[in-house]
Amino acid sequence: MGAAETSTSEDQRPGWRSRLQGLRLRFTDPALEADFHTDRFHHNLGNIRFAFLAGIFLWVVWGFLLRPQIQVLSELRFDAIMRYSFFIPILLVGFVLTYTRIFERIWEWVAVAIATLTLLVWVVYASQVLTLPAEYGYVGIILITAFTYTLLRLRFILVTLITAIGIAGYLTYGLTAHYVRTPSRILAMLFLLSFGFLGVIAAYRMERFTRQLFLRERQLDRERSRSDGLLLNTFPEAIVEQLKTADGGRIAQRFDAVGVVFADAVGSTEQAARSTPEEFTHALDALFSHFDEIAARHGLEKIKTIGDAYLAVAGAPTPVNDHASASVAMALDMCAEAPTIRWPSGDPIVVRVGVATGPAVAGVIGEQRFAYDLWGDTVNLANRLEENAGAGRILVAESTAKDLTDRFEFGPPETIQLKGKGPTPVRFLLGRTPHDVTVSVPPVAEVENGHQRRTT
Repeated sequence: MGAAETSTSEDQRPGWRSRLQGLRLRFTDPALEADFHTDRFHHNLGNIRFAFLAGIFLWVVWGFLLRPQIQVLSELRFDAIMRYSFFIPILLVGFVLTYTRIFERIWEWVAVAIATLTLLVWVVYASQVLTLPAEYGYVGIILITAFTYTLLRLRFILVTLITAIGIAGYLTYGLTAHYVRTPSRILAMLFLLSFGFLGVIAAYRMERFTRQLFLRERQLDRERSRSDGLLLNTFPEAIVEQLKTADGGRIAQRFDAVGVVFADAVGSTEQAARSTPEEFTHALDALFSHFDEIAARHGLEKIKTIGDAYLAVAGAPTPVNDHASASVAMALDMCAEAPTIRWPSGDPIVVRVGVATGPAVAGVIGEQRFAYDLWGDTVNLANRLEENAGAGRILVAESTAKDLTDRFEFGPPETIQLKGKGPTPVRFLLGRTPHDVTVSVPPVAEVENGHQRRTT
């Protein structure tokens, strides 16, 4: 968000903070005003460059078209000098400045200076080229001032200033020159004042609309960020990006190798019966929030919670090479750190964990409250391992453990009967190898009067 954040979400504050100051059309919040000018410059830079190029083009074209109409040689020379020595070069200078680093800070004053000088010099030009009709002079004033709000899109107050200078300069000449006839003077006044008034009104409404649009865009950006934040709390970031482009919201992926961690809080049913709903929910929230931190620490994605169970995966939705070691490391931290959080009764929370690796399918399903989920035999195996792990212990599939013996310590291979799987080779995870930072599974314990007691 950048600058939008530095303004402290001022467009969320009460309306007076975003209100415009009368005819000045300025936001009362200085930070919001500064953000508006930055945004307006970047959106308007192309128009500014086009305005300078269009002005150069018109000066050249009008010069060729009007040259046959200027009958006096001295006026032809004067026209050429003014057109090619001032009017066109000053626009070229402005165009070149648009590519400089300082232009963002000075662009409005550069445009005001160019427009004002062009108007004043134009009055001098019109007073010297007398073979053209008098209307040629005030029509030029109208065209030059029109550039300030149609292409340059200057602020209303600056357009008003430039228009007033142009009208005052020309009328000073037109009303005092003896060779300008009275009907031409009246027409000049009527046209200049009418077009000047309309131009100022157009500039005012255009700037007001631009500022309102700026506020709406900021509000939309804020809502978009909020919705993205909600999505990121529900889905992995990679899935959020896919959902934005997926047709029908359906996403399905197959992964050849992922690590699945299934953890369950032991004794939660009994603890729920001994606690108020608020206390029990607070304890589970603290536990699962801490598990979220552990998952982020090891690069796993939380998939979901099921009652008092927690499911996370390594290698989905973004495949990783160390999915097995990351999963086992997370399981160790879960078992080691869960007892730092206590049930409302004061007992430390103890978890049992199952870890398995292998292929899996993941995707987004559902029409309402849709979710990113994980399926496959690997998920079922991790679930069954967790159910048989025992309190405070981690049970790992033998196929996973055999590739990690250089980094982690495991118990001897065992074969256990798993529901729906039959005899399955497994190992209990004991901790890290000595050459690594030691994080071992704590002894299964219950806290009674502040002391730990080993259980079997």
